[in-house]
Amino acid sequence: MAFLHPRAPRGTSMRILLLVVVGLLFTQLDASAQTPPPQPSPQQQNGVRLARIDVTGLERLKPEQVVTESGLQVGQAIDADMLDAAAERLLNSGLFKKLSYRFSSKAGEGVVTFVVEEAAANMPVVFDNFIWFTNDELLAAVRKHLPSFDGTAPEAGGVTSTIGRALTELLRERKIAGEVEHMLSATLTGQRAEHVFSVKGAGLRVCKLSFPGATAIAEQALVEKSSGIFNNEYSRGFVMEYAASSLAPLYHERGYLRANFHSPEVALAKDADCAGQLSLSLPVDEGSAYVWQGAEWNGASGVTAQELDAALGMRARELANGAKIANGLNAVRKLYARRGYLAPRVAGAPEFDDESRSVLYRFNVEEGPQYRMGELIINGLSEKDTNDLRTRWRLAPREVYDSNYPAEFLRTGFREFVQELRTREGRTLGAYKVETSEKPDRERLTVDVTITVRPDEKKPSTLP
Repeated sequence: MAFLHPRAPRGTSMRILLLVVVGLLFTQLDASAQTPPPQPSPQQQNGVRLARIDVTGLERLKPEQVVTESGLQVGQAIDADMLDAAAERLLNSGLFKKLSYRFSSKAGEGVVTFVVEEAAANMPVVFDNFIWFTNDELLAAVRKHLPSFDGTAPEAGGVTSTIGRALTELLRERKIAGEVEHMLSATLTGQRAEHVFSVKGAGLRVCKLSFPGATAIAEQALVEKSSGIFNNEYSRGFVMEYAASSLAPLYHERGYLRANFHSPEVALAKDADCAGQLSLSLPVDEGSAYVWQGAEWNGASGVTAQELDAALGMRARELANGAKIANGLNAVRKLYARRGYLAPRVAGAPEFDDESRSVLYRFNVEEGPQYRMGELIINGLSEKDTNDLRTRWRLAPREVYDSNYPAEFLRTGFREFVQELRTREGRTLGAYKVETSEKPDRERLTVDVTITVRPDEKKPSTLP
């Protein structure tokens, strides 16, 4: 006796189709399709022992993982309901995109074959602030519910819900307050997402903070810059993000471009003045301080390398100040904007020479198209004042567009226009707002600029 059971994806209705194969009935398929095929009754299944479990279609998972997840065991008595429940468990695990199974029996022994298509690659599971438990304890708690858990989980499916229930159960067993929360979070590199599980409402705050390995910057100076760590509930992810965004730049501006903070070590503080709070150790690997060796500009054609070097503002053998380099790249982008390149992409890859403690930056430049001036539109003024203001605009149609010019025009040309209204004609615009907007045309490679002047009743006159 044999039957095939296809499983629908989770969330859809599931229908059991049992194809009973008897003799050579395959040749009579069209005729028999008019009446439902007979289904094996529970009485027919009683006494059938599960002799073997096969799995086909696996790429990453191992057959024994699937067998464990199914809940079936070789040697047990089996029936259709048990097979259906096993397939349901496998689908709910989130490990599979598609799943079906075949079952056959002979002389009281049955063989089930699961045909699967695995879900997309799993993502790491992170236990963010479960400071009361070791990693082994957390893994063991999850494996009570998910025996095949390997520290990862599919992006979607029932696995994350099961992990959350297992962690909640562990908190309740230890009588620890707080609720388990789950979220998908990008890593600091932005290259891969993680499943992050955390405890909210446990009142975990950092009372003591140390920075093993800190010598180039005094530890106390780092502690004073760590207000965000002290003022928020403890989260490993937040601490690492804070260290990267707020503490690492302190090293970078001193030339320690490779300074790196490692994963925090946390424990309940033992000091009486920190009872119930946390002691946090955040190790730092400072590395060496580097000096500037130079820059290479690959892909630049609209602006010369000499102009780019001048805009960057770095001199040979000076300290490779990360903040100055970042500001210099902003100046490079503004230089391109003055040449009509509205969206240049500049990506730098540092090349370190540890022997000379110097760094060479290789910049890849994608300049994009060059734009020219399109139409100037002025709203909110009389025809006379509009014509007067237009004569002060210095970018002619089809001239290479300068993206910095509209802001400069408001500071100079528009201001002069307002002053002359007062001195020449004795009138003012009153309280007003003035705004500029750009509208690039990607086909014509032109930019239309709109200047809008409107009354501002909430502010007093801003006239000079």
